[in-house]
Order: sequence, then structure tokens, then C-alpha cells
Amino acid sequence: MTGSSMNDGGGERPTGLDEAELAAMQAKVRRFVIVSLGTLGVGLLAVLSALVWRSVNSDADPASGPAFAAVADLPAGVTIVDQDIDGDRLLVTVEGPEGRTLHLFQLTTGRPLGTVRLIAR
Repeated sequence: MTGSSMNDGGGERPTGLDEAELAAMQAKVRRFVIVSLGTLGVGLLAVLSALVWRSVNSDADPASGPAFAAVADLPAGVTIVDQDIDGDRLLVTVEGPEGRTLHLFQLTTGRPLGTVRLIAR
């Protein structure tokens, strides 16, 4: 007998393939793994190169407009509780003798855009 059987205790399992077929299959799998890893490596290098290029060639200026100075008038005796900026709008939440009030200003000029008084009922 040329191949070992399961019952002879030889430790090898019958595969139905001879040595040449097995070597050819291993070579095919090895080529597949090498091509796959090479493709993955090239893709990873392309992504990293794009990220580096984008960070180096960024056209966005840190300061995108002229410097400004503005004064936002708030009532006397109030305490600023919170503030938030959205684009060119400034929202200031204050606590005063009349309760909480929201003041909305244009950030670049300090011009008041509106006031909302919060009343608990």
C-alpha cells in the first residue's frame, strides 16, 4: 500500500493528493497570500500618503477674516451663566433679579439681535 490508512496509527491522514499536487496547491495558496498582502500594503500606503498630503497642503488659513473688537452690552448686576458661539452669533445666558435671560449678539459687531426672558410657571 502506498498511502497510510486511518487505522494503521501512522499519524498521517489520507488526503487523496500526491506530493506534486499538494506542493502545487501550497504554491497557489502562497501566491494568493502574497498578492493579497501586497495589495493591502499598497492600499494602506495610498491612504497614509493621502492623509499626509492633505495635512501638508491644507489651504485653510487659521484666521479667515480680519481681526475685530466688539462690545456686547449686558444689564448691570447680572451674572453670566453660559455662552455659546455659532458662526457669527454669540448667545449669552445671564442670571439676574428678573430670572434667566438669553441675549443673542452678532459676534463681529456686538449688535444685539434679540433677547429671550425665561419664566418658570
